[in-house]
Amino acid sequence: MGLDVLHAPEQAALAVRRALGLNASCTPSQSRFEVLRATVWSMAAPARKAHVNRVLGAALPTWQLLSGRGTASEEALRSDLREALSTLEDAGDLLQLSGGYWAPATARFVELPDAAGYLLVGGAPSSLLPVDREAVQYHGPHRHFATLPAELAAALPLEDLVSWARLPNLSLQDWARHVFSSLERQDYSPTSTDAFEFYLPEGSRPGAPRFKRWSESAGDTSGTLLARRTRLYGSREYRLVDVRAGRIVGVCDLQGDDALRLMYALDLAAKNPIRARQRRVGQQTEWLFTTALPRAEQRAFAAFGTLTIPDDRPFERRWTFIRNEELALGMLRSLGIVLEPAREDHP
Repeated sequence: MGLDVLHAPEQAALAVRRALGLNASCTPSQSRFEVLRATVWSMAAPARKAHVNRVLGAALPTWQLLSGRGTASEEALRSDLREALSTLEDAGDLLQLSGGYWAPATARFVELPDAAGYLLVGGAPSSLLPVDREAVQYHGPHRHFATLPAELAAALPLEDLVSWARLPNLSLQDWARHVFSSLERQDYSPTSTDAFEFYLPEGSRPGAPRFKRWSESAGDTSGTLLARRTRLYGSREYRLVDVRAGRIVGVCDLQGDDALRLMYALDLAAKNPIRARQRRVGQQTEWLFTTALPRAEQRAFAAFGTLTIPDDRPFERRWTFIRNEELALGMLRSLGIVLEPAREDHP
């Protein structure tokens, strides 16, 4: 049995990338997604699910090495991984279960329109795929193939974009009215000491980032509000709450992705929309976001373009649309997002 001695972090990082099946298209920032896919897959094999604390603990040393941020705090690195778990859930690769558990989603291919190739969706790690590793192109959490790999074509199901993305067929405001009217609230009696925060875009400065639109107090408001609380293991729970003079009197559960879409509807109603900024980078145009998109739009965008997450600004999402740009921009406008044109050229 041979044993290789690695004398530098760069050598160790290269060895880990080879073990994960990564190629040059996967940047250091994007490698955290593959680290998590491989970690959840390995841990969930015997029990079919893995607890988030075990996943983050096991993935942390590898992410610290591949990120090149050896001096970053453990708290910051764990936060990167926790955010990446949620991103992989939105991408369709991982499933979040109750009690802080995660599991890999079933692997399948999604055919992109206009002969633009295929997305591989699901929790199977790239290192286990019986394909040439150079055939995979990494864009954020997404894995693209130019052609359907013959080695996997018969083994994995094939879906079309519309059924996978589940694009809504109601306008944003009509959908929001349906949510508010159709969900039945229950009388509220606190069962936890975790405090709620309330989404109040109308009380925030124009164009404020999303995290500054949350408030720990509802003031003396009476009506229905979107609320959230952070639970054990870092997961967030969202609720629609009826408040009377700032006190919660009724509550109902709300799925995280529905809550995200509802934030855009509330921004629009408050005349305080989120903004996306255009950047010109060489001959290409990027659209920069610092807020998450709802799952359907994010999945559709994976078909229309490529996602870049800067290594030095992991909270940013930069989309370059290589096809159907006007359709993608129309989807942004339908969320009430204001598109700001580029103000200057960037090298």
